[in-house]
Amino acid sequence: MSIPRDILKTVGDNPVEGAIAICRFALDHSKELSDWTEEIHGVLLEATAAIMSLQEHDLIANNNSHPDVEGHMGYVCNNMTRFLQDSLADFVGQSSAKKLEALKKSFGISLANGFAYEFTDGDLNRIQEIINELRDLLKKDSALDDGHKRRLLKRLEELQKELNKKVSSLSHFYILMGDFGVAIGKLGKNAKPFTDRIGELLDFAWKAQARAEQLPSSAENPMLGHDGEPPRLE
Repeated sequence: MSIPRDILKTVGDNPVEGAIAICRFALDHSKELSDWTEEIHGVLLEATAAIMSLQEHDLIANNNSHPDVEGHMGYVCNNMTRFLQDSLADFVGQSSAKKLEALKKSFGISLANGFAYEFTDGDLNRIQEIINELRDLLKKDSALDDGHKRRLLKRLEELQKELNKKVSSLSHFYILMGDFGVAIGKLGKNAKPFTDRIGELLDFAWKAQARAEQLPSSAENPMLGHDGEPPRLE
């Protein structure tokens, strides 16, 4: 495989940024030589396949028509180059829009009397690991239909987009819990790997909320790990 391992890792962490990196890698590679070669054809084909696969799995949005890859090598390479150039422009626009929203939220947090839910660097690293682990579990699971998997992968992507040391809302954590709750009901005895990780995610959200609300450090999440009535938090 021609695409570097670090770029493929970026795809797993952030599909849009990973797609940008794939397009740039292939287009930069094709600029290095003055004529089409089998090597360039292979790199362009691999990048095109990666972008199309991400799109088919609903990990990225791309409205550009798929290139015709049948015919003379020069014709095919030109088609794939245009596809990657047009796709790159769209992905950069999507990334800019997301960054703008993140900046707006950051300013909003600063202006709202400094109130925010805060995570440590260690929290963020582990949350990212859990998101990746849940992605892997979903891809390997055979009990859920493809449509359900796509919805859950989308929820994970939305949570990932919101990750920051300071956030104004924890809603994506709790939305994720609700959506996975339906899936867990279908998985039955095979649900434990999912419930363990969802529980850990919610624990991070609860601790951030408890700190922001100045609850005692010993306060436990009333929605997790209790039998009977949840304890009241004074």
